[in-house]
Formats: sequence, C-alpha cells, structure tokens
Amino acid sequence: MLLPLILMLAAGDTVVEAGRTLTLAEDLVLQGADSLAVRGTAEQRCTIVGNGHSLRTGDQWTGKLRISFCDLKGLGSPKAPSIDARASGRAEIALDGCDFDECGPIALRTDDASEARVTKCLLRENSTVSVDKAREKSFPVFVARGSSTSPKVFQGNRVYKSHLEIDAPNWQIEDNLLIGWRSGVFAFGAATVVKGNYIHVLMPRTAEFPWWSQVASFTTAKGALAEHNVIRDGEWIVQFVEGEFRNNVICDINDHNFLRNGSTGRIHHNIFFAGKPDHPPGSQSACIFVVYAPKAGETGVEVFNNVFDANGLLNVPGVEVNPNGFVKSVRSNAFVRFNHQEKYIRHEQAMYCPQWEEPHAAPPPPRLGYVDYNLYYSPTAKTHRLYALGVSGKAEKDDGFGKHDHVEIDPKFKGPLPTVFPFDDVDIKAGKVTVAQMLARFREIYTPAEGSPLIDAGDPADGTGTDIGAVNAGK
Repeated sequence: MLLPLILMLAAGDTVVEAGRTLTLAEDLVLQGADSLAVRGTAEQRCTIVGNGHSLRTGDQWTGKLRISFCDLKGLGSPKAPSIDARASGRAEIALDGCDFDECGPIALRTDDASEARVTKCLLRENSTVSVDKAREKSFPVFVARGSSTSPKVFQGNRVYKSHLEIDAPNWQIEDNLLIGWRSGVFAFGAATVVKGNYIHVLMPRTAEFPWWSQVASFTTAKGALAEHNVIRDGEWIVQFVEGEFRNNVICDINDHNFLRNGSTGRIHHNIFFAGKPDHPPGSQSACIFVVYAPKAGETGVEVFNNVFDANGLLNVPGVEVNPNGFVKSVRSNAFVRFNHQEKYIRHEQAMYCPQWEEPHAAPPPPRLGYVDYNLYYSPTAKTHRLYALGVSGKAEKDDGFGKHDHVEIDPKFKGPLPTVFPFDDVDIKAGKVTVAQMLARFREIYTPAEGSPLIDAGDPADGTGTDIGAVNAGK
C-alpha cells in the first residue's frame, strides 16, 4: 500500500516519508513545538519543491526540523532564505545528505540549549544567494547565530558558492569543501573549531566581473581554533585570527596579505606559499600585516614555526606593523625565496617593516617584543635587509633581537619546492584528493632534509630539539 504524501501527526507536525515529494504553495512555518521530519534514505530520496517559498519557524520555536536525503529545488530566493530556523529551548535542527538546487541561503539561530547539525549536504553553485564583485552586494550562503553553547556541527558538506558566517559558540566546522565565488569561512563564535577544510576562492575576470573588491577567505575570533585547513586565494586570504591558527596551508595570494591581523592570536606551524593564482595579482603587501593596537588584555600576536615561501614572486615584507601595533614574538620561522628589491612602495625594503606609507626611522620603531632564531634565504633578492622595526631596549644582534638568526643559509628542505599549487579542483571535488593528502604533500616538501640547518635550531624556549620551520624533522 502506498504511503500518503504527507502525514499530519499532531497540530503542526509534518512527516514526509521516503521517496515522497512535498510541494510548497506558500511558506511552511513551524510555530511553538511544531516539527517537520523528511525521512529520505540513500535509496529513496525525498524532494521538496519550493516554488520560491521557504521553510521557516516563528520566534521561540522549540520543535524539531529534520531533513534527510532530500533534494530541495527552488526553495527560497535571493531575498528569502531557503531555511530560516530560530531555535529555542531544546529545539533540534538536522540536515543530512541534502542537495540544495537553485535555493536561497540557509539561516539558523540557536539559543538556550538548542542544537544544530548540517552534514554531507551540497549547496550548489546555482544558489540564488547574491555574490558580486563588490563586497557590500555579497552575502553568505550559510549563517549561524545565537547563544546556545550546545555542540553544533557543519561537517562533510560541499559549498560551491559564497561563504559561511558563524557568529555563535561551539560550532565544529570540519571536513568541508568550499570552492566558488567568495568562498570562505568566517567563524566568530567562542570555542569554535575549524578543521580539515579545503577553501578555494574563485575570482574569475569577465565583462561582468572585471574586478573584485575586499575578498577575504577566512576569519576566526574569540578563542576559536583553526587547524589542518588548506586555504587558497583571495586578497586578505586570512582576515584576523584571535585564537589559535596552526598546521594550515595558505597559498595562491592574489592581493594584499596572506594574513591580516590585530595584535593578538598565535600563528604557528603553518605553510604560507605564494603560488600562482589564475588571475592577475593586485597590490601586494606583507605576508603578515598587523594593523591594530592591542586591546584590553592582549599582549601582542605570536608568529612562530611557520614557513613563508614567496616563490620568487613577492617583493613584500615578511611582517609589516602599523603604528601602535605589536608583535609579541617572531621566532623559529623560515622566510625563503623573497624577491626583495631595494624599494617597497614608499620606503626601503626590509623583512620587518613599518606600515608601507611610513618612512624608515633610526632607531627603528619598537613594534617587536622578540625576534630571533629565524632563517632567511632569498639568493636572488637584490637586498637582504632584515630590520626596519626594532625591539625595545635592544640593539640588533642582541639576544632576542636576531642574535641567533640564520641569514642567507640554504634551509635544505626535502623539496622540490613547488611553483604552483600541485592539485586540481576537479580531482578534489571528485574525492580523488583529500585535504589530508594535500597537507601531507606540503609537509613532506617543507620537511628539513638530512643535514638541514633547520634541525634542532629553533628557539630552545619552545623545547629541546625544536626545529625552524613548520615541520619538525623528529631529531
């Protein structure tokens, strides 16, 4: 006997059984403790035909919204989310194995003890979310807000247009592919973890899109952790990290900076590789640009055990600091293959520079708290000047101010050093290449080879046997 299309259980409760279709003639609105259960399976997928309407809840909704193995077609619009859920109490939102085809963005709010889970979903490139060359005309495809501290998950999804905006605590953003126009992850919630994702911003140049403005790709803040991600392209590829940013690969810079930051956070064991993006580069600035003074309780950003590989392309400082900005420590990093010329915009080039409009001063402004045990190797550069910033109370070559630097010494990585990003998005989308494999390749390349001067040469304050660079050789 055929199951009915929709089962109405209690007042406002709806069930769509496996293989069935729900067609909306108006918004489906859940109020109070209303629930919606779409029970598709891998063998019998459900369908929701939106006709431009939305699935949404009222305020203070406490029910359950569960959609599994469902093809959602034409749900929402550029001005209306496909799903707009505002969860309170112990409400639950679960989207699993869903395919959003020509749908609007998803907006979730979780308050009280409510929970949310979005897993193995596809947000297609034909999403109706607005993405434009101008930042102010572009909007996120997935928004999470609210105050619930219950665990929430965005995992194993494929997002092929626009970015995630997470302004809520305790989200796990893990093992996702984000490839498309203005792709990215912007996670502002406390205790949020962003891990194992591949993020590739596409910025095609066409008659309609002859330029792109303010394209950032990644942000974490308020004590968040970001690790084991591969992040490609953009202008400020990483735009502020206030927590822990470690063990990532950041590459294919198009404009501005690898990382633009305030005077806070810990940036370590990352590989920054310039690459060669498939569109013209813009006005380059430093690899790391510290733009804001420390806020209350902040003591400055730490930058340690990273590799900065300029690939023979970048005539930019390694670290640039605005007036009143402060870098607490730069230690055990490898800066290689910089294309340093005598001039950097309006002043002389150096690896550590004041803001690009400032003239160099003597003595140099003391915007570094500690800088030592770093390696520099750029044999084709025209200048090897290092310091146009200083350390308060110290002279260059003092302990804590370059005394243990390795200057123009070949790091002897295992290599060979790349010139382009060595993987293709087609293979990545097809699952032929994983994030773990990408990370492993880069880490193998930048591992110190036998006899490398990086081995055991890092700052001993971080432990006996610390290497310089992002990968420890294990000695």
